[in-house]
Amino acid sequence: MEQTFAAALRTVRQSRGLSQEALAERAGLSGQAIGLLERGVRKYPHLTTLDKLHLALDLSPDERALLKRLAARGTPRTSPEAAGPAWTVADQLPTTRAAFTGRTEPLEQLKQALTAGEAQAGATVVVTVRGMAGVGKTALAVEAAEACRATYPDGILSVNLRGFGSGTPLTGLQVIGQLLRATGVPADAVPADQAAAIAALRTRLANRRALVVLDNARDVAQVADLIPSTSGSAVLITSRNTLTTLPARLHIQLEPMPSTESLQLLTQSAGSECLGDSADRIAELCGHLPLALAVAGAWLLRHPDTSAAELVRRLEDQTRRLDLLGVDDLDVRASLALSVDQLTSSPRSRDHDAAQLFAFLGLTAAEDFTPESTAALLATTPPKTGDLLEHLTDLHLLESPTPGRYHFHDLVRAYAQELAQQLPAEARTTAIDRLLTFYLAVAWRSAELTDPQAARAAWSGRPQAPEFPLFESPDESLAWLDAELANYLAIIDSTASRGAHDEVVAGMVIGLYSYFVSRGNLADWLPAIESVLGGRIDRWTFAQLHADAAIALAELARYDESALRFGRAHEAFEAIGNLRGVSLTANNKARLLIRMGRHAEAVPLAEQALEINTQLGDSRAAGSSYGTLAEIHIELGDWTAAEEAAAAGVELSTAAGSRGLAANLRIDRTWARARSGRPEAAIADLAQSLAELQELGLRKYVCDAHWVLGMTYLQLNDFESGIKHAESALEIALDVTDRRREAQIRLLLGELLAELGDRDEAVANIEFALTFYRQHHPGKASTAEALLRKVRNETDYSLPA
Repeated sequence: MEQTFAAALRTVRQSRGLSQEALAERAGLSGQAIGLLERGVRKYPHLTTLDKLHLALDLSPDERALLKRLAARGTPRTSPEAAGPAWTVADQLPTTRAAFTGRTEPLEQLKQALTAGEAQAGATVVVTVRGMAGVGKTALAVEAAEACRATYPDGILSVNLRGFGSGTPLTGLQVIGQLLRATGVPADAVPADQAAAIAALRTRLANRRALVVLDNARDVAQVADLIPSTSGSAVLITSRNTLTTLPARLHIQLEPMPSTESLQLLTQSAGSECLGDSADRIAELCGHLPLALAVAGAWLLRHPDTSAAELVRRLEDQTRRLDLLGVDDLDVRASLALSVDQLTSSPRSRDHDAAQLFAFLGLTAAEDFTPESTAALLATTPPKTGDLLEHLTDLHLLESPTPGRYHFHDLVRAYAQELAQQLPAEARTTAIDRLLTFYLAVAWRSAELTDPQAARAAWSGRPQAPEFPLFESPDESLAWLDAELANYLAIIDSTASRGAHDEVVAGMVIGLYSYFVSRGNLADWLPAIESVLGGRIDRWTFAQLHADAAIALAELARYDESALRFGRAHEAFEAIGNLRGVSLTANNKARLLIRMGRHAEAVPLAEQALEINTQLGDSRAAGSSYGTLAEIHIELGDWTAAEEAAAAGVELSTAAGSRGLAANLRIDRTWARARSGRPEAAIADLAQSLAELQELGLRKYVCDAHWVLGMTYLQLNDFESGIKHAESALEIALDVTDRRREAQIRLLLGELLAELGDRDEAVANIEFALTFYRQHHPGKASTAEALLRKVRNETDYSLPA
């Protein structure tokens, strides 16, 4: 009886003492698959299955050869010359190697995969290279094939599958016909039936060592049947699509070039003489994409009288960039268009939807996209757009370095923007409106969760809560805004003061107040405020934006500018009769004057704010006014009055349900207690307030709590504990770029370090504080100067109170 693969596999398995289930687990196959093989239902297992069985059973060379022979389709052959037409050693590599440069790491990976031991011992090696249009997939594949020529003495076969490009993608039968004819099979001997052709190709390549390059594949389905099953050949596949579901030894994702390699390619294309100092910028504007770099080099050679600096100037105009990046048959736009054309010409609705999304994404200035933001753009659901974003990523029209977030390559964005302008005007306007409404609604939802009683909730355009994302806590909303901040800033910058959406974008900026205050990065908020102030906006909005600009300027230690803006906001609120706005600006300006050492001017403003807030019955705002009065008394050294004002503020803010304000006012109250000679009693209260502020995520208040704790421990001569809290405070101040707090903390840190004998570090910290105070707070500069002299042992007198 003729031996079968099923019987041979069963014999080997039993000799190893394995059940079918045990073998399946070792091989990473299903128990059903092993059963089908041993019953002879599957007579011709794929090469990948054979490799898994070889490893799981630890086959000897004879056992492996037997199973491979029995798994081969058709009559077993003892040598490649036993039957069929004479073999022709083909050499079908395209002649593009002269322009190849760089790609050191992926080239080495390909060479190792194609020349490793198994490739020479009889197992088919499959390697894929995927990447966006123009990234150099074909050039890399050709270079790798040439480098491995000696490993494949039976020739190198190459077929352009036309998966992306003009014309119809090749069918499996067409590809097999080309491959068979290239090996010497007469055209009239090529089977016309698909199954017969596949068997003929596998038989033809059996026991041969040939390299098959399948370039420009559309998808896995186009190449699955073209892989030899039993020979020592290899298949190298390139595609714009993701082929990771195809069993392969190596999948390479080819990215745009590293900057050093892109400069090499650009220099090779244009010559170093004509590039001058513009090479880096040209490479950057080309997105380090090999095709674009080659075109830029060719453009410079074609225009010898035009400088590289002029090319940079023209490329920086994104609306014309793709016009420049096309010379003869090298054309970035045309290359990108092929990928989109494959979607628009497809019979599948998913492809059409993906092409539509690609064009709509060109409307937005957002740096990246999520399923939620794109769902808003298209008025659909996040699961639907999430699937389409993944589809575009598989085709390398988008990139996704982080799960759930997607972005364009710069040149792909330029092409998407061109397609966006071809959309109907009404569709463009409606989509932008939806996207702005989405970002506006999420910003205000976060504001409501973070500070539900904020006065800015009076904005007339306050939107309804968004359908998605849904937040269960302020921390969730702040984390979402962290990830989306760059998109907010880009959208505001591109849309502000343009007329059509001025009030909406201004409302977006106002709604982000709680986020910026919580995170402390007001340096990003101020330009956004300034950008929307010039638009057609409501009078209340105008007044609130000036008040917000004053807050940001104060936190950035630009005190004189801040005072002017508070004055302007105060006048604007008075002009529209908005008492709450008047009280807020008065109170905030008073706090600013405290920082500037102008305490006498601060008192009447704080009292005015308290009077208005009491009149309005606004407990929260009145509590804030008491906090301002407490700060004034602290600066004046009136600890009893400071403690009383802070206590009144704590009572009012607690009654109003404002936990953050109450916790911050407790810090003022306990600091007053500490300074009045009761530091031990203050420590416990401060620790409680600190924990509450940390829970609320109010980082600047957390910073203040650490500073007060550091000061209190200094009073108690516990310098190590003081340094611990001062360093925690400094870390926050540095992270949020708050130079005022940083100066205050460094002054404390300098005194603590001096007490421990670290004079050099103490002097460095005090000098920083002194520089800041001389510029922004001359009244405190004398304190810093006295401390510095004391540390340097220039004098031994006491510090001024």
